[in-house]
Amino acid sequence: MNDANRNNQIWIFWLLTTIVTLYLLLTLNWLAKNQQQQLKLQTTLDAVPLLLPLQQLGRQLQAERGMLSGFATQQLPARPPIELQQLQTDAAWRDLELALADTQAQTLSSYLLTLPKQQQLFLLRQQVIEHQLSSTQVKQAYTELLLPLLGFAQYLQTKNELAQLRGALSGIQTLTEALERAGQERATLHIAFAQRQMSPSRYQSYVILMNEQLDYLRQVPSFASAELQQEWLMVQSQIENGAFTELRDLALAQQFEGDPALWFALASSRIDQLYQFRTKLCHQLQRLTEDMAQQLDKTNQQLLTQLQTLLLIFLLTAWRLYRLHYVQSPPIKPVRHSAQY
Repeated sequence: MNDANRNNQIWIFWLLTTIVTLYLLLTLNWLAKNQQQQLKLQTTLDAVPLLLPLQQLGRQLQAERGMLSGFATQQLPARPPIELQQLQTDAAWRDLELALADTQAQTLSSYLLTLPKQQQLFLLRQQVIEHQLSSTQVKQAYTELLLPLLGFAQYLQTKNELAQLRGALSGIQTLTEALERAGQERATLHIAFAQRQMSPSRYQSYVILMNEQLDYLRQVPSFASAELQQEWLMVQSQIENGAFTELRDLALAQQFEGDPALWFALASSRIDQLYQFRTKLCHQLQRLTEDMAQQLDKTNQQLLTQLQTLLLIFLLTAWRLYRLHYVQSPPIKPVRHSAQY
């Protein structure tokens, strides 16, 4: 190989090595960013299996709060089905414990430690049955028990760093806030209709509570998909009319002659419809996170394959450069000619 040809090859292989090295570094950067996105998604992925069990337990505890708040007044016309409601709450608690046992959610361990213990609920129930607490104290005690369950959506929202999930998480959080205020409204008017009165301070708090609830409900469709927005219109048309609205209007007019059992049933039916919609928001979040996880995993595999290919090309070009620089071609022995006669 003459020197000119050798120098041309060296130049070409240096250029190839430089280009491959640049693509190799870019691929490493893309791979690191992709894995970082996977880590950011992991908290929400871990949380998705717990959303509905936590929701169901919170829903049953809210119903128990409303029922026992009225019961604590000792002025209800008939005893409510307390034991049936408590059985439903206990079943929801068992379902949550099973979900927690199945999950390996290390990213959620610090939050899960804040969840209430069932023993706290048993003690509270005993105090209510023995009439050791007033209706206001019952409502406050159940509300404190509920806080960690209701705060799960907000916790996920604060931990989320992915723009694609903000809308879905905000929708769940907004409806959670609305539902808690709807649950407190159910308990407040269950007490008021049982006692046939409401103090001015409690009435003022009730009006604020109801207005906050309506404000949250107005925000819900802005975080839902186009399909769910249409469903939300149907839900709104079903929950904001009829006998429920009439009893609420009576309370706003400070006329507390309504039937407490009817109020509790109507308010519970309305809350159940809202919870059904929240379940759909949770499913929307689940589909979104699963799609993102699959796409990130697919991209990760593609980048790993690309990285392996580039690494092989880099090694081959580097080996060729080494040969061109340091391995000399064996000298060509001159041909000896025999004597001519």
